[in-house]
Amino acid sequence: MVSMRAISRSVCGVCAAGMLALPALGGVTFRVTVNDPEGLLTGTETAIASSVVGAGSLWSRRLMGETELWVEVRPAVEIDTIDCRSFTWSYFETLEGAIDVFEPGASVHVRNGFPASSFDPDIILEINPEHAALDLWFDPDPAARTEPVDPERIDAVSEFARGLGRAFGFDGWMNGTDGTFAGTERSTFDRHVDFSGTEFFFEGVNAMGVYAGPVPMTFGVPFRLGNEPPAQGADLLDDLMSGRELEAGRRYDVSDLDFAILRDARVPIVLPCPCDLTGDGFVDDADFSYFTLAYDLFDCADAAMPAGCPADFNRDALIDDADYIIFVDGYGEFLCPY
Repeated sequence: MVSMRAISRSVCGVCAAGMLALPALGGVTFRVTVNDPEGLLTGTETAIASSVVGAGSLWSRRLMGETELWVEVRPAVEIDTIDCRSFTWSYFETLEGAIDVFEPGASVHVRNGFPASSFDPDIILEINPEHAALDLWFDPDPAARTEPVDPERIDAVSEFARGLGRAFGFDGWMNGTDGTFAGTERSTFDRHVDFSGTEFFFEGVNAMGVYAGPVPMTFGVPFRLGNEPPAQGADLLDDLMSGRELEAGRRYDVSDLDFAILRDARVPIVLPCPCDLTGDGFVDDADFSYFTLAYDLFDCADAAMPAGCPADFNRDALIDDADYIIFVDGYGEFLCPY
């Protein structure tokens, strides 16, 4: 086989160094309205809306779709913090002639790409006004997320991102203590959760691929990740979608495991695969151009190399022919995940 180093410059001689920036999918956008006729959120409504948009962008970078989701924010004094959920559920299929499976309407909207409804929102986010005013820290630039988080307050983007995770698919009807159901309804999330008699595990193929086994879910809330020791899943308690309360002064992000779980729950998520260097769900000529530029830089320590050196598939700190062989295999498969 001809060495990649012998051909890379002739193939990509016109490529600009700027192509090494990884683009996001980002085709799903968010429109936020505040339904607050009594003015209970006055003074925080603008910050809430911008933070919800920022939270949505954390998910949309891997949502496969071109549409706008409408999130309606409402004050709710009867809850302690926030409650975020899909406004509707949609029938998916019937199992064993009796079990009806439903998926959140927000997920269906992303898949179908319909314009946002003029009558009903896709997602409802209720928030306690005192919680918004006293407990949350609102990032002045929710898109950039570079300012230090107030150590005494919870990052609003993180909290709303957790809520949106529920709205997209981390939700269902399973009883969190015994694994039973009150009726015949199941969510696309429920159908992947197994109760051992003492513990809950999510057993979707994509999630188990990321976690390398069944994923421990929170006892009592089986739509969240991890448990306090000695139960299984202590390694998941720092995840955005964990069963532990978010910590003040800390900024959270959506993890690969979170995305994989939603993929198993039928949300149209594009999962990264090693050779998909542009993050669009395909291993194609754009990825070849990206790989070639990284290959020419060669050393992961080069200041021009992207953070994390993503083209170093075998993790030896060099972009060389060994990585080229791996890339060719991915290029042959074309469609992610493979």
